[in-house]
Amino acid sequence: MSKVQTKTNNDLSLIEQKILLRLESLPEKDNIRILEAFGGEGILWSEVRKRTNKKINILSIDKNEYKKVNLKGDNLKFLKSLDLSHFDIIDLDSYGSPSNQLELLYEKNYKGIIHCTFIQTMMGRINNNILLSCGYTKSMINKCPTLFSKNGINKLLYFIAIKFEVNKFRIVKDKNKNYFYFIVN
Repeated sequence: MSKVQTKTNNDLSLIEQKILLRLESLPEKDNIRILEAFGGEGILWSEVRKRTNKKINILSIDKNEYKKVNLKGDNLKFLKSLDLSHFDIIDLDSYGSPSNQLELLYEKNYKGIIHCTFIQTMMGRINNNILLSCGYTKSMINKCPTLFSKNGINKLLYFIAIKFEVNKFRIVKDKNKNYFYFIVN
C-alpha cells in the first residue's frame, strides 16, 4: 500500500449528496458498467440502482471482505490487470486520497466518468506525484513535505486537470471532505 493511506469504510455524512452526484453523472444509455475500486458495503450504488430505471452492473473491489465485493484485494493490482475500457464509470470513493489510483487510470488512458473522494486531515501528507505536477521539485518536497500540504483538494484538482486535460468538475465540499466527479473524453 502507498504511503497515502486509505480505508474503505463508507462515511455516512453527506451520503445523499454523494448519491445525487452519482445519479447526475449517469451516462445517457440503458446499461451502465461501473468499477467500484473501494467497494465497501456497496451503499451508494445500491441506492442509485433503486432510484433509476437504468441497468447498473457493478464490479466491486475492496481489500476487506464485504458481502457485495467481487474482487478481494489491492485495487491497484486489479486496476493494472483489468481492461478499463469496459467501464463507463470508475468510482474511487476512498477515505483519504485516490492519487495512486488516478495516476494508474491516467497511465492506462482511461476514458469515461471518474468519481473521487478526497479527505485530507489538517496536515495530511499529499502524494509526491501531485506536488510534482504542481511545480514543486523533489528537493523542495524532501526538505519539508508537510509544508506543501495546505489546500490539498486544490492541488489534486490541478493534478487531474493537467493529467486528464479536464477543466470541469462537479464537487460537493464539507470542511476537509471533498466528493466529486469529472469526465475524461
